[in-house]
Amino acid sequence: MVIRKFLVFLLCVQALTIILSLPLYADPIEPIKVEIGMYILDIAHLDVKESEFYADFYIWYKSPATSDWKPENIEFMNGTVESATPLTPTLLATGRNQWSQRIKARFRGHFRLHAYPFDQQTLPIIIEDSEFESNKVQFIPDPESSGDFSLWLEPEMTVPDWQHNGASCNVDVHNYKTDFGLGAQKTTSYSRFTFRTYLKRLFLPHLIKFIMPLIIIAGMAYMVFYINASEFETQCAICVTALLSAVALHISQADALPSVGYLVMSDKIFILFYVVIFLALVQTVVNNNYAKRRRFDMAIYLDKICRFWYIFILFVGNILIFLFS
Repeated sequence: MVIRKFLVFLLCVQALTIILSLPLYADPIEPIKVEIGMYILDIAHLDVKESEFYADFYIWYKSPATSDWKPENIEFMNGTVESATPLTPTLLATGRNQWSQRIKARFRGHFRLHAYPFDQQTLPIIIEDSEFESNKVQFIPDPESSGDFSLWLEPEMTVPDWQHNGASCNVDVHNYKTDFGLGAQKTTSYSRFTFRTYLKRLFLPHLIKFIMPLIIIAGMAYMVFYINASEFETQCAICVTALLSAVALHISQADALPSVGYLVMSDKIFILFYVVIFLALVQTVVNNNYAKRRRFDMAIYLDKICRFWYIFILFVGNILIFLFS
């Protein structure tokens, strides 16, 4: 009897030891780490009006050989693939699977035009997995590629009217406030890989093409301050012609832009020139009234004042627009 109780006691101790050795909760399953690398060969057909650009690039994916992840589920969230080479699988010496392919696609961007025509733009390429959520698959930049993402761009790549201004890459989790009809949960989360190329518009060529015509137009209106106040018709004709020329230039320039709900820098510059040219027209009317009353001294004095303030308002106004746009 005593031996039986002792054996039961030993069994209970052993069972208790086993129970205590078990973890209180199961370790969470780590998401599959998928490494992504890219090399941009070309960016072309950058269309600011349509907020689109074309990209030609190599892309590769690396995942553990034991995982069931496949790159066929990759989606480009802001673009449409026009052509892609077949995925080429390779087993690396590190024991990871690698797939690579060349893709030609058209992407959409959200271009900010507040500083147009001296703006800088971001060209994103956004990647998600269409099947696995973020708790199962997590994207990371390929650690074996350069940490300087500017080196992911072809050095000889050129984009007309633009110059390279660096690149960046980041990974985050994108939450969708929907279950996509699965009825399982109210929100779903997917790992998102985003590669961004930064471009800035060439400053000097656009300064010449944009500012020089306006300076010539403004110079036409400036000439009225050197014409005799009695030549009212001539002065009015010059001011009206300058104003209409500025309007026509503004319209032609705006045709290259999308419809936006704010004033871009070029709009502000044109409005400044409209106001100054209109003030020159007002000055000719005032001077003509002085001339009719034989107050030529006042007309000459007003011309001298306006010669200074006309240039001063244009100069200071443009500087303020450049600084605060």
